Amino acid sequence: MRKRNIGLYTAMCLLYGLLMTGCAAEADSTAVQVTEDTASVESSTEEITEAAIDYSAGVSDDEVMETAFTEDVDASVEAHNVAEISGTEYGDRYIACDTVSVTYNVDNPTGFFEQKVSKNLEFCFDKETGAWDLVAETLTGCEVDSSVIPGSSWKGEADELKKLFGSDIPEGDTGEVYIRFNKRAGLFAFNMNNENNTSSERFYTTSGTGGKATWVGAEGNVEVSFKVTDGSVTDAGDMIMNVVSDAGTIGINFGTDVVTATEMEYDMAVSGEIEEGKIYIDNLDRFEVTSSSIEGEEWKLLTGGKEENQSPELSWDEVEGASLYAVMMIDKDANNWLHWYVKVDKTHLDEGEYNSKETGYVGPYPPETHKYDVYVVALKGAPEKDGFLLDATGEDVSSKLTTLNTAADGSTGNVISYGTVGANFTPGSDYYGDR
Repeated sequence: MRKRNIGLYTAMCLLYGLLMTGCAAEADSTAVQVTEDTASVESSTEEITEAAIDYSAGVSDDEVMETAFTEDVDASVEAHNVAEISGTEYGDRYIACDTVSVTYNVDNPTGFFEQKVSKNLEFCFDKETGAWDLVAETLTGCEVDSSVIPGSSWKGEADELKKLFGSDIPEGDTGEVYIRFNKRAGLFAFNMNNENNTSSERFYTTSGTGGKATWVGAEGNVEVSFKVTDGSVTDAGDMIMNVVSDAGTIGINFGTDVVTATEMEYDMAVSGEIEEGKIYIDNLDRFEVTSSSIEGEEWKLLTGGKEENQSPELSWDEVEGASLYAVMMIDKDANNWLHWYVKVDKTHLDEGEYNSKETGYVGPYPPETHKYDVYVVALKGAPEKDGFLLDATGEDVSSKLTTLNTAADGSTGNVISYGTVGANFTPGSDYYGDR
């Protein structure tokens, strides 16, 4: 009996074991299936997620501004170029790239030398984070408004400036350095591939830009000639010129090392006197001139010399004591190129009232965007002489006003006041070959 019970117990245990083994096997089979199904779902989800990513619109303009610029920078997005990629030097996680063309303006602390800078910003889309990363930027253009340079005057006390004079300054002498540029200065040429360029500094070369520097000291004046060879501009507004004299080369930051001086201030400091009858435009009263021929900060295309050659509309209020007004349009970017000169006895000119060289108007026709200023000068009467050469380079505005300041009877004081209005002109085609 005892042996049978043990046998029955053993049999029951064997049966139980077989049942449990089958359950375990079935459980293992079910687990494998669940795992495979889960992996399939995850794979499917990943595919759906990647397929659902829409980067065709590229990075948003707001994100471009927030990533690449500070709030006080006047910048704008010009264009996007989105393309799919598969692995780059920046990593395999990027699946698309947006090359964003931007422009921004930089002002010199003095208010002069405004810069317009163009760049391409390269943003790559990260499939892991779903974000656009700024990975590179390339300088594509830089323009500097150098129209203020011809004939301008500057002054400074920096010790570095003394090096322009070498040993000509008496030891221990104290004073200031005054700088005046020639009335005809060269243009700044930027090389976008210059290896010295950085994301915030751009280098240029120039020729034909020069002038004279005068040490005004307690023991007398010392004068040297100089020329500018090259330099750089920065996003901080610095305008640095490498100035060369017989004594050597120094870098001058215009706006920091030197600041602007009026023409009268320069004349008084350097020569100690003011030329009789000379007009200092900074000392003249001004009146407002308006023009409906300016649209969007640009002269209408119809005012162009190679377009319809229609003179701009002008309006101003009558000036007390004036019997005549001289009207001039000047391109300072082209060494004071004179495009318009007429004398009128009224305070309004219709658009297109002048339309030929014979009537006194040859409209703008620059090779690229230039700034054109119109001056209206209130005169007591007819000037003694005013044979300004039209459609040609010439004297600056102050010199022209000095000529107008002598009346027909030979007396001085003919100029009462002036007004000005200006805008850019962008050619509709390349005019340079027609000049």
